[in-house]
Amino acid sequence: MKASGTRTKDIFVEFGVGVESECGKLDIVLMHRPGRELLRLNKDNLHYLLYDAFPNITETHQSHDFFSQYLRDHGTHVLYLTDLLHETLMFSDKARHTLINGIVAHSYFSYGNQQSAAMALQQWLLERTPEQLTKDVIGGVACSKDELGISEYTQTLIEANDSTNHFIIPPLPNLLFMRDTFSIIEKNVFIWEMAKPARQNEPLLLRIIFRYHPYLSTCGLKIIEWERKYDNNNEYPTIEGGDIAYLGQGILLIGCSERTNRIGIEELASTGLFRQVIAIIIPPRRTYMHLDTVLSSVGQHAFTLHGPLAETMEVFTVENQSINSKIFSKPKWISHGCNVRQALQKLLNDPKLIFYDAQDEETSIYEQQQCRHNVVVIDDYHVMIYAGSDSEKGIVTQMTYNNICRVGQVPPQGLSEGGGGVHCMTNAIRRRAK
Repeated sequence: MKASGTRTKDIFVEFGVGVESECGKLDIVLMHRPGRELLRLNKDNLHYLLYDAFPNITETHQSHDFFSQYLRDHGTHVLYLTDLLHETLMFSDKARHTLINGIVAHSYFSYGNQQSAAMALQQWLLERTPEQLTKDVIGGVACSKDELGISEYTQTLIEANDSTNHFIIPPLPNLLFMRDTFSIIEKNVFIWEMAKPARQNEPLLLRIIFRYHPYLSTCGLKIIEWERKYDNNNEYPTIEGGDIAYLGQGILLIGCSERTNRIGIEELASTGLFRQVIAIIIPPRRTYMHLDTVLSSVGQHAFTLHGPLAETMEVFTVENQSINSKIFSKPKWISHGCNVRQALQKLLNDPKLIFYDAQDEETSIYEQQQCRHNVVVIDDYHVMIYAGSDSEKGIVTQMTYNNICRVGQVPPQGLSEGGGGVHCMTNAIRRRAK
């Protein structure tokens, strides 16, 4: 399962990098096979760590392995975050120090202004090998002698810690949902700002990989510093990758949701890197946490769309300049109404655009709750989705009618407890144009 560094290089040399669409052939994908971090979930931290229920890790591994093998069987190279992070830390001392500094800066001790304990944590981390450090920052480190070991810094950390803070380094169970932390658009890498504190260390890992990995850092990708951090009202910009759908040719579709806010979208539009930015306003609820929970690409001329919201979500273009090319001081939001189907058909100049859904509203609501509007494209009209769709009225039946779509089905057991679907668990490193 683990790809060697040489094999990773060979994949990048053969296929290149860059994402040109949401529905072209998926050549290289990044995923995370969960481990110890899922075992950290308990009744006290379950909801803080953004899970709805406790996954059975045996089921998680079985379902995730089925998913990744299906991708391989259909021509997609699967890379794992753990392997890339370990390769990066082995290759670059600067990466190791940057990671340690970031973990300390985000730690309980830094927020509590406990400088001696923060320094002890930094020294403890400096003693860890790259392999240990990789496991520590993903699986977490509990505040106990069993996990901190016999280091001279152990006692300082235990004494400085509050009894309510169980982890010196918090676990990252949401790394399973690899989509959210970054997006590659063409040859640009966007490291996103997460909305929830439980996920604050995730972008740090991806930034270090893209900046210091021996191959990803030299393959022509460019990290875009898109955020100014604060606007005049001190609102913090947030964007998560589940709200991002790059349709190609400079067109970005983005959800304004529970996790992605208006200031984040405006700052992204202000980069000037997109010909058109289309924003859809999504009800700010966990069940609709990202755009891809209610709408995702199926093929060049098709999306899934959760019908009960199809005529209630307002669609905007976020415009950075006037028709006379005058740059606005702040992007303008131009409404195109609340009929998502009509708005996208017009904005994308595609009157025959297809929207797949379950046969009736009741079934659509059930399918959406089970993350089945959340699909990932392997190739045009070949998608993957959670298994279990209603065999008569479900969304899979509608997509496969007359063999229009090919649908691979992933067992949801052990994966869906965190509220994400198959699209959430993948992130393209290389995807071709439509």
